[in-house]
Amino acid sequence: MKHVFCSLIIAMLLFGLSSCSSYYYSILSSNDSIGTRNNLGDFVQETDTVSISYSFNGEDAPISITIYNKLNEPLFIDWTRSALIVDDVANVYYDGPMSVEGMTESVFLDNTSWGSFSGAISLPKGVSFIPPGSRIEESPLKLANFPYDKISNEEYLKEDVPVRNGTVSVRTKEFTEENSPLYFRSYLTLYTGDHNGKQTKSMFFERSFYVSKLIKAGNLPPVDFSEQQQQAGDFFYIHNVKGTKAGLIIGSVAVAVGCVSIGIALGTEGEDLDIGF
Repeated sequence: MKHVFCSLIIAMLLFGLSSCSSYYYSILSSNDSIGTRNNLGDFVQETDTVSISYSFNGEDAPISITIYNKLNEPLFIDWTRSALIVDDVANVYYDGPMSVEGMTESVFLDNTSWGSFSGAISLPKGVSFIPPGSRIEESPLKLANFPYDKISNEEYLKEDVPVRNGTVSVRTKEFTEENSPLYFRSYLTLYTGDHNGKQTKSMFFERSFYVSKLIKAGNLPPVDFSEQQQQAGDFFYIHNVKGTKAGLIIGSVAVAVGCVSIGIALGTEGEDLDIGF
């Protein structure tokens, strides 16, 4: 009897923990006329010089930046003069030593060849090197712990969304750029130069983003969404657990070290969710 009672208590505790956690899924958009969103959900902007794409897929919106050098000369990214800007606060992408690696691509007549490169060169601190006809990918920052729980249930609409095994009823809310709970910009400084990184010409690229749709999905995990949705570059999620603190946090992933807290930490209050299964 004692074992049965203990098992019952454990089951109740596990149920209580699961009922106190919530998944919030976000879809990002951009109203910039300078770029597009491809069929993978990545945000792309191109010139004759460079192609830049952003993906935020995953937990806490890890910012993945891929830059392809279209030139026949080296291209450099100055992370010390590049930043993520949230609420007019600039958070520099840089810090720490960087390795040099990436993929190369070359086309001759009808033949295309690929290769890879890695190693180290003498560059100013906080600068990445992209050889001609190659790309690099960096994940300098991530976003976390958004205070979405402060949006009242009355502001959401019930909606049936597709999942792997049919549809599920969740709560959703759509936003414009003006009333979005999250609006931010990315600013990149690139330049051409010699192989020692001596600058010859600077280029500046800016892109803005905002949350256009929020899905409040209770205990519905990411794996229940379609594979295409799970991998979309404009789709990310956070997992809130009752009793944790929430605020907008910028944390290091690859390029930046340390972390920056933006705004005031907000206490979360657990909310019950209506989900139809």
